Amino acid sequence: MSSIGRQLGVSLFISLLVPGVLAGQTAIWWLDQRQRATLAASLREETVSVLAALARGGNGLRLDRQALDQVYQRPLSGRYFLIITPQARWRSRSLWDTQFEEPEQEGLSATLVDGPQDQKLLRYRAHYQMASQPVIVVVAQDYAPQLQDFSRLKTGALVAWIALLAVLAAVQQGLIRRGLRPLLQVRQQLQQFRKGQRATLDKNVARELKPLVEEVNRLQGDIERQLRRSRHALGDLSHGLKTPLAVMKNQSRTQLLALSPVLAGSFNEQLSQMEAGIKRALGRARIAASTTPTNRFTPVEDVPLLLRTLQRAHDRDLNLAIEGVLPPALPLEREDMLEILGNLLDNACKWTHRTVALSLQRQSTALLITVVDDGPGIAPSQRQAVLARGQRLDQQVPGQGLGLGIVSDMVDAYGGELTLDENPGGGLLVRVRLPLADLGE
Repeated sequence: MSSIGRQLGVSLFISLLVPGVLAGQTAIWWLDQRQRATLAASLREETVSVLAALARGGNGLRLDRQALDQVYQRPLSGRYFLIITPQARWRSRSLWDTQFEEPEQEGLSATLVDGPQDQKLLRYRAHYQMASQPVIVVVAQDYAPQLQDFSRLKTGALVAWIALLAVLAAVQQGLIRRGLRPLLQVRQQLQQFRKGQRATLDKNVARELKPLVEEVNRLQGDIERQLRRSRHALGDLSHGLKTPLAVMKNQSRTQLLALSPVLAGSFNEQLSQMEAGIKRALGRARIAASTTPTNRFTPVEDVPLLLRTLQRAHDRDLNLAIEGVLPPALPLEREDMLEILGNLLDNACKWTHRTVALSLQRQSTALLITVVDDGPGIAPSQRQAVLARGQRLDQQVPGQGLGLGIVSDMVDAYGGELTLDENPGGGLLVRVRLPLADLGE
């Protein structure tokens, strides 16, 4: 789709070109009519001078060529005449051996006729009485030079008009860009809005844009309120389902187990799958409804606070390091990211000897999280098992074995990837890749 500025430029160019061409054509037509009117008066006088060359003779009227203008004696001079009487017919020697058609109506003929050597003849017919005889005098003049002048004038005017329009279009484009600058500012604010760098649009804008900005801000407020209500409803649903499931699992482990161990095991397995499915679905729904501009994850502010909290919680000699530069605000929900990072770092702090390193790298379409510790690590055969909720490799380490399982579920809800690898320097290396929305530039 073409830009507004280009459409306005083309529209202006066409809207000025067409009237300009029509005005030019009208001006050329008016000049042509004025020129013909001027020549009509001159040609009428020429008929009188040609008539004066007629004289009475013994056998009627005769033509005295010596009394004619010399232009009528020069061949193909562009000035010609015809004299028609009942007894004779004379034509100028300048016609040489060519003829031209006499007009039927008296006065200036509206049409041009072809003359010798591609000439265009403008004709004038006059009626007189001489020696009691009707005399018709027709004079003609080559009009081709005037037509060529009009053609050159038309071409020059058209070229000059187009050049002027090109300059006007360039000036107009500059004025349009200047006029559309407030729209570009609103666009930049919308990009900041999507990146979580601002919660509302600036209301100090052009008067024409103010209603749009107010509606966007009002819409954003409505969306945030709806999202908060949705999250509260999801939390209520989660708690509402948790208690009945816990009661059913407890009864399956006590009463049903005594009646039928096989049935109790199958029933308990189905309840566990139901619980995991509900938690996974609720996690996806909560994440999908949680990324609002007012609650975006800002690593440069949130990560240092998280590390200080973990340092105080473990209360031992730990070296919690940040590798690289933390990115600015990201289109990820702050509480989810703190939960993911908190579980990863807490797990690393439980197993590490001393050092835990965290790295966050903003890529073009994803966020890459890397957590490295110098602890005992996890054997390749056991890495998949620890990603399940409640699985623990060492019962002597405090915790309920939920950390990596929670992270796995949340990463899966975001459509990301979680991998466990061996740290080359010893220990565990955890990589999390979370896709980011395309925010534009």
